[in-house]
Amino acid sequence: MQKVFLLILVLCTMVSCTVDYDMKPANINEPDRIVVNSFLNPDKPVRVYFFTVNRTDAGFAYNAAKNLQVRLTENGDVLFDGLCADSVLNLDYHPKESAKYRIEVSLSDHEPVWAETTIPAAIACKVRAERFNYNEMKYFLSGFEGNYTETNSSLYISAYGVVNNDTLLECSDLYATNILIDKINRSNGIEVKDKDIGSAYYENFMRVRNMNIPLLDSILFISYVNGGYYDYNLSEYVGFDIKYTLVKVITAGPEYDRYYRTFYRQTVNVVYDDDISAIVYQPIQVYCNINNGLGIFAGLSESNYYFEIPEEERTPYNN
Repeated sequence: MQKVFLLILVLCTMVSCTVDYDMKPANINEPDRIVVNSFLNPDKPVRVYFFTVNRTDAGFAYNAAKNLQVRLTENGDVLFDGLCADSVLNLDYHPKESAKYRIEVSLSDHEPVWAETTIPAAIACKVRAERFNYNEMKYFLSGFEGNYTETNSSLYISAYGVVNNDTLLECSDLYATNILIDKINRSNGIEVKDKDIGSAYYENFMRVRNMNIPLLDSILFISYVNGGYYDYNLSEYVGFDIKYTLVKVITAGPEYDRYYRTFYRQTVNVVYDDDISAIVYQPIQVYCNINNGLGIFAGLSESNYYFEIPEEERTPYNN
């Protein structure tokens, strides 16, 4: 970076360009804020996480928050209204599809916050799977059904390997050729998988925006199943006992969709100090719908499709 700035200084000097600045100390008046994070999913009980961002002499501190006044409603009916002594609100209750949720949170010395979201009804489909080669699976998705217009929802499709203890191993590269899939995370590979798919792949997920869902007839994709890794400390290969593969189809409400897209763009928009593009780097702001605060309060529904790997076929993944 020093070389870059030196070059800019030399160029300015060559054209007799001089500018005087009267720089004053920066004064950031950002107030202390409440942070609320929650994805409402009918497949899981309600979990809401609370934090605070507080200004200190050294900058800003991000800490778990306790003893908050919380009011959570479902279609206007109260699910919780009282003091949350912990930093996580745990309810033994599964939220419902098509229901509207509102949360209000207050804490002393912080401005009260609130947010609303609606859980979209799940869009289901038929999924068929077959072995493509020793470490890849081919999936056929068709017959998409659901009221996608109800909440302006979008689709996210991802694939996983499932090991013994139900740990999910995400398949990072999803090879597909379909003009209805968003190109936000598309890359051009070298290897042509087959004549129907080609070499383009999507990193971690495939997104179908709301306006393209009614045009969606089928999706064909191939994913690599991670069978293990090489441990350089042990000088040996460590294999995973993958008993199932999983295709996850998430119906994302508008808040979840905007958050996920901006979060993905921020994570891939990384510039290192020795990169010349750092001089024009502009960070991407991750979407937030917490009024007067920070975080995300969003709804989603998911459909999960499991495919068992026969015991006699598991060893190729682990070799």
